[in-house]
Amino acid sequence: MQLERSSSATLATGATIFWRELGNPTGHPALWIHGGSVEDSSMMTRDLEPFFDRLRVICPDARGHGRSSRFQAKTDYVWAKKCDDFVALLDHLGIGPAIWGGNSMGAALSLWAGIHQPAHVDAIIDISGPPAETSERESEWWTAHRPLVTAGRFADYYDANVLRRSGEQALEKLKARPERYQEILELLHRHSVSSFLALLDETFDRPGWIDQCARIAVPTLVIGGSEDIFPDREQTTTVAATIPGSSLYIVEGGPHFPNRTHRAEVQQVIAKFLTDIDL
Repeated sequence: MQLERSSSATLATGATIFWRELGNPTGHPALWIHGGSVEDSSMMTRDLEPFFDRLRVICPDARGHGRSSRFQAKTDYVWAKKCDDFVALLDHLGIGPAIWGGNSMGAALSLWAGIHQPAHVDAIIDISGPPAETSERESEWWTAHRPLVTAGRFADYYDANVLRRSGEQALEKLKARPERYQEILELLHRHSVSSFLALLDETFDRPGWIDQCARIAVPTLVIGGSEDIFPDREQTTTVAATIPGSSLYIVEGGPHFPNRTHRAEVQQVIAKFLTDIDL
């Protein structure tokens, strides 16, 4: 029997975390984490669908995202606090080591967990995870678009973010589904201006820690899109080269979210990885 449910709980970290569970309730646990800024767990549910027969997939909303707690300080959104929430979530669910993975922020957070919470991680799937210092290009983009958030124009900021990361076609496709588009905007408007600014100020002002990835000691798959700008191909290749024994796959023509634009190709790569680690 396959599982499909959602729930939330206030955890030992003080954050209330919402999550979705999919797949086989007795399968191997996989924590599958969305990207940062304007993302949430609803955008991740199809990625591991071919593996629902053998995985218990937990898709959480990170603090500041989706239906989870908002905070007012930039320091409340650092890697360590998001990671502590998810360790506490696994403890709450009675789950031991799990596969950690996801896209963008979720992928980088999985790498962070492999470094700082190794007892809770038995494999990592990193799709476009950027453990590099925020680039000047990224910082300049945020400086130019921060006034939209300051003015409470969350929809305009969301549109600009989607255009930048996924392109005009992706935004048009989303807006062709007005109910889904409105649902996303309603979740963003759970933020106050100050809490959204705190989240985004942290997002666009992060130090780099690629060198720490050398401490990861579990099987790791690194996937990147050849057209991504952060992390670009060189950064993605460097991450894979830094992690002992990791596997690297570049999706040719892929953007920042190749798990959406090239879903079947990415799923084939993940399938091979799960076979290789004898899941």
